[in-house]
Amino acid sequence: MEHLPERITFRRIVEELLEVINLERGLGHTIRELALRPGQAIRIYLFENRKRMVKPFTFLVLTVTLATFISMRFLPIDETAWQAIEADLQAEQLSADMIALARWFFTATQKYFNLLFVSSLPGLAIGTFLLFREKGYNLAEHLVINTYIFGFQTMLYILAVPFLTRQSWMAILASILMAGYTLFAFTRVFEQGFWKALGKSVLAYMISQAVTSILLLLTGLFAWLWLSLQ
Repeated sequence: MEHLPERITFRRIVEELLEVINLERGLGHTIRELALRPGQAIRIYLFENRKRMVKPFTFLVLTVTLATFISMRFLPIDETAWQAIEADLQAEQLSADMIALARWFFTATQKYFNLLFVSSLPGLAIGTFLLFREKGYNLAEHLVINTYIFGFQTMLYILAVPFLTRQSWMAILASILMAGYTLFAFTRVFEQGFWKALGKSVLAYMISQAVTSILLLLTGLFAWLWLSLQ
């Protein structure tokens, strides 16, 4: 006879929530380890034990979803900036469809820029793969590494967002903090000295930006072609 799952109860729901935030395994453990020991934590996930850490892409979805929600809640769209852009586009006599596409992109970059940053992960993985090849990680492993680092960066952003509209200097501080964490994580994961990791991380981000720009240009081209055929 097939074994049936136990009935759902409120107690079971609470137990499952506690499992998620458990400091010994789950989300709490993942955040703590990435904050204190990113190199060790990621190497353990890659080569030893994949049961204690939240899976990298699950972690990414959780953090980016929460960051997007908080951005929509706290960060207003700069309508003044859009009106200036719209006036320039109208002066260029662009079609209404093209202006609508520009409006969508403008809104997306302000409200959903965390999702846009996710698109940089493949390029960043390529960059670190090329620049840290001596460590022996394959391309997929570099994608996992950068996903965990980006996920923790997003956690830092989530903590900072409520303060960004109150103090302008908070945005600068948050950017420095996130960049500093990335450098810290790179020195630990790739076992590099500070200056070597700094130089390679800058180059990796330049490669990432080039790859992402090409992907965005292709996406914009396909969107323009689609609108033109309507």
